[in-house]
Amino acid sequence: MLQQTTIIAYLDAIVSEGTFTQAAKSLYISQPYLSKTITKLEDELQTKLVERNRTPMELTYAGERFLTHMKKMQNQYEDMVNELTMITKLKYGRIRIGVHPIMGSFLLPLILPKFHEKYPGIVLKIMEQDAKTTEMDLLENKVDLYLGMMPIHNEQLSYTMLAEDKWCVIVPDTSPLYQSELKEITKFPYPLNLLKNETYVLTTSQSGIRKQANEFLKHLDIKADIIMETQNISTAAALARKGMGLTFLPKSALNNSELMDSYNIFYIETSIVRTRYFIAYSKEKTLSSVDLAMIDMAKELMTAYSDSL
Repeated sequence: MLQQTTIIAYLDAIVSEGTFTQAAKSLYISQPYLSKTITKLEDELQTKLVERNRTPMELTYAGERFLTHMKKMQNQYEDMVNELTMITKLKYGRIRIGVHPIMGSFLLPLILPKFHEKYPGIVLKIMEQDAKTTEMDLLENKVDLYLGMMPIHNEQLSYTMLAEDKWCVIVPDTSPLYQSELKEITKFPYPLNLLKNETYVLTTSQSGIRKQANEFLKHLDIKADIIMETQNISTAAALARKGMGLTFLPKSALNNSELMDSYNIFYIETSIVRTRYFIAYSKEKTLSSVDLAMIDMAKELMTAYSDSL
């Protein structure tokens, strides 16, 4: 039997052109050759595929079903080849990921160990830098993917949403909001306007977490008493635990094991702030098999994390 692609092309031409003569012309083959080929195919299948006595010619019902199945088989074959090619290519490669240092400290451990375990031959290069620099590097092909926090405004970038996180606040025992009996993370039990009487340790104004904190406090008409700023969310959290003031952070930035011996951690249910993570890439970039594998795994792992909250 002829190759699937040839059979599909021949039958499609007969349907679209209506005669063997016109179909042969469109295929750049002779009319006798096309007619003989279809007849031989019908003999092999012991089934009539073409209604030759109609004008224009049509496929029989068996011919229509045969063509449909041939196209499905061709698509399945192409999918198989693409999958095998991807598997082969993922044995070796490199991927460059841009991420803000603050976010990298708690998001990358959720993703990279599993990725490296599955694809040990892929070299991982992490570029820790601010969002603006990473966006420019994406457009200049200096990084492949950008792991970030919403919002994203650059219209030259496409992105895949990964997951949503809980918005939390660390309340030390120096605050009147502290509850000594609490030893687990619970919902913030007070009216949100009580946060106006607190002091804060926050990340610097360039960070996505700080921008979200500013938006949250502004919506509540709270002018925060910020006694200290730091570039690192881990530092802000450590200082908050030791009584320096309250700090806001996504749940994923917390330690795996929080003692909560002298502080509370509350999550805040609010529509004001939604902590959503994405993975972005240039609209002009053709994603490699390694890029696609990273996006798929990041989405899978971050979705599982979000579902566990």
